[in-house]
Amino acid sequence: MQYLKEKRFSQDFSDRLKRYIGVDFVLLFLTLLFFLYFVYLLFFGEKNIFRLIQKERYRANLQSQITELKEENKALEEKIHYLKNDRFFIEKKAREDLGLVKEGEEIYIIVDRKSRKPKKEQRWIDKVIQKYQEFRLR
Repeated sequence: MQYLKEKRFSQDFSDRLKRYIGVDFVLLFLTLLFFLYFVYLLFFGEKNIFRLIQKERYRANLQSQITELKEENKALEEKIHYLKNDRFFIEKKAREDLGLVKEGEEIYIIVDRKSRKPKKEQRWIDKVIQKYQEFRLR
């Protein structure tokens, strides 16, 4: 009997609560409030989705820069190796950049007079030609 009275009282109380407050409304309100909180965290919180996307793009950009720099570093290491060890490469660079020649060789330089730069800006090849002509005149 005691159990039935308690059960009836709890049912009466829950019915009264539903009538006055509307438990369905309270659950709906709490669910909506919970949903809005998560939406706020997703879009406006400290770790929102926009910052995540921005950081991923920045990370991808840095990764591509790292790969480019690694490739450039590898190419420079190969060039250093050639400059230190390969005699043909050293001779080629000396001939091209410094205008050096072997003993008994003659240099023929073809200069297009139409595309010649003004006298103000003298190219390295013009300096080589001038030195060669001074050497020839002696």
